[in-house]
Amino acid sequence: MYGEGLLNDLAELYKEGKGMNSIKKLLLLIVCFIPIMTACTDTETVDQLISEKETLAVDLTENKEEIETLKKKISELEAQLEIHQKEIDLFSQISYLSREFVKAHTIGEKEAVQALLSDELILVERDNKLLVKGKDNYEWHLYSADNGQLDDWVIQGFRYLPDQDAYRVHIREFIIDASGEPVIPPTFLNLTFKLINDEWKVTGVEFDV
Repeated sequence: MYGEGLLNDLAELYKEGKGMNSIKKLLLLIVCFIPIMTACTDTETVDQLISEKETLAVDLTENKEEIETLKKKISELEAQLEIHQKEIDLFSQISYLSREFVKAHTIGEKEAVQALLSDELILVERDNKLLVKGKDNYEWHLYSADNGQLDDWVIQGFRYLPDQDAYRVHIREFIIDASGEPVIPPTFLNLTFKLINDEWKVTGVEFDV
């Protein structure tokens, strides 16, 4: 805008026949003004480039944070998938062993129960009762003659425990008494299985009471 005005002034001076001195002065002003215009333009360009750089830097930081969040989520999903796959792969085998344990403990088959237990658990016979004792010396009652008879059982829960590399099975046992009536409430048994020397063993026995 300013450059255009100076050129117009120069043209007017020429038309009006002003002296060469005036024209020279105006030319000198033009020559001095051109670097100023260039400097202003360069400053605006630099400011714009800095602004764009800062915007890109912010976008890059946000994208990095989003990428890290997505990577974390993917890792969590992969871990969950691995757990589910382990549960699928071992369900049949662990459920079979669970059935064997339920059948054995409800009729007092000591040898069959013992064969399923790990060395962490101790089987105890006392007063015609069969009990199992863990590391904490807490005893769980497995069998007595007046327990009743197993009518049915179901697995109500099955999950892999990654921190123990073991499986937990939640079982509901339906017991009937001598007259065939259901014993209420049902028995809730929790078994923990762990692979020891290539054999699945019961490492934990608990009853919900």
